[in-house]
Amino acid sequence: MPTIQPAPSKDWQLPAIVAFVYVALAVLAQGQDNNWDLRNYHLYTPIALMEARLGMDIAVAQLQSWHNPTLDFPLAWLVKAGAPGWLVSLWLALPAFIALFFALRLMDLLWPAQRSTFRTWIAGLLAVSGAAVLPSIGTSFNDAFVAAGILPALWWMADSHGKRGAWATWLPIGLLAGAAAGLKLTAAMYCIGFIAAALVAGPLRALPMRILALAIGGVSAAAITAGPWAWHLWQEHANPLFPYFNQWFQSPDALPQPHKDMRFVPVGWYDSLMVPFHLLFESRRYSESRLSDPRLLLGFLALAVWLVRWLRTSPRPHGMAPWPLVAFTLASYAVWVHLYGIYRYVYALELLLAVSFMGVLSSLLPRRWPRTLMFIALVLVVAATHKPSWGRQSFSAPMVSVQFPPLEDKALVLLADMDPLAHAVAFLPANVPALSLRNNFMSPQVCTDLQAKVESRVRAHQGSLYLLRQTSETGSNETPFDVYGLELQGECMPVDNSLQALELCPLTRNATPTAVLCPLPATGH
Repeated sequence: MPTIQPAPSKDWQLPAIVAFVYVALAVLAQGQDNNWDLRNYHLYTPIALMEARLGMDIAVAQLQSWHNPTLDFPLAWLVKAGAPGWLVSLWLALPAFIALFFALRLMDLLWPAQRSTFRTWIAGLLAVSGAAVLPSIGTSFNDAFVAAGILPALWWMADSHGKRGAWATWLPIGLLAGAAAGLKLTAAMYCIGFIAAALVAGPLRALPMRILALAIGGVSAAAITAGPWAWHLWQEHANPLFPYFNQWFQSPDALPQPHKDMRFVPVGWYDSLMVPFHLLFESRRYSESRLSDPRLLLGFLALAVWLVRWLRTSPRPHGMAPWPLVAFTLASYAVWVHLYGIYRYVYALELLLAVSFMGVLSSLLPRRWPRTLMFIALVLVVAATHKPSWGRQSFSAPMVSVQFPPLEDKALVLLADMDPLAHAVAFLPANVPALSLRNNFMSPQVCTDLQAKVESRVRAHQGSLYLLRQTSETGSNETPFDVYGLELQGECMPVDNSLQALELCPLTRNATPTAVLCPLPATGH
């Protein structure tokens, strides 16, 4: 087998081709998105803003009703314009292409001696087939958008070594990371990672400038991407992060608690350290759906080997020292296990660790059979990976189609469970509001000001009332609309919906009104 020759250091065409081919194949193989979040809030919130119905509906997208919708506006516009599923999927897959492209370029930059066409194709397939990456390509989750900001920032950090000063290096990194965090709050873990990287990225005397440049870039970009929505939330609910961190802001529209999902957060330092090992075995420890993936463990081991070899080499190899990348990885991981534990959020970290593993592995392989050994490693990792299923369907044109039966003027639509129904609410007539009686944020037994507003509007409503629900739902003896003196009456009408089978059921009032559960505050907040 001939020795693998490194490609030209500024060659970007091959990573671009590899990233495009793999991402396009992933979209074609998996079909269009139909995940829970898409049906719950990714479509609803931007459409509700564009069509001025956000003020008349209440909490129909559940806890997620108040997530920053900026990234979802292009998706909403395409859907409302009747775009076919394949076109929408290509738009949603664009950030995955950008992230994979820069991940491959980062690998070639850090481990250039073994750079080859074969390694790029193998590393691309290893990276794109991860349990966080592959199921998210072409979906509305927006974790790929985060990675599309973080991976270019990592590449810039590595490429700037010895070339650029503190401001030219760390201001762009701050802008990219801050923009990602402003658009999707979970990206804040990578901001902490870049702070850790800046601490060890050069001489101590230049540290204040590195941190200052990073902070100015990060705060400025976050203010631009998150500021308008945060201001809207502050004006509407007295909490710029509503409903999160409400134990600090004390908005009367939500309970005074953080509204933090603790289901997947490891307990204690030992459990946190064991996460990469737990991921070797299929489970629901870090996801609503079963998954397993060895990439985090292999990537951490690869970075450790890289660091040890670098420390033992004299003179030091040319290029960026391992410290900034190792610090970034460890700090980002530490924040993730402490705050989230949801595996999908490590999309960017999984990409980084996958290409790090292949980069270090290629540097360790003997001169004989390097391609065979890289291919065997790829097969073993892919075989040990179990990817979750987030919901897909065949491509359709248009991607989303919702048609309600004719509704009377002054009708009111109610939602009363935790199913993701808000995408359909976005297609209601402009004069028909929707209110949620109960979901993962609302409950008749929890008297927030929002719940009081819902109860007041339901009791005062003089027109027709309907319940929107999944088709043929049996329900329980005690339903949320019972406590408001309502009951089902008559036949349910099907809703023509390409994403989910729904029906609209007429409601009528009981003869004896029930007692008020949540009085409307005297202030009228």
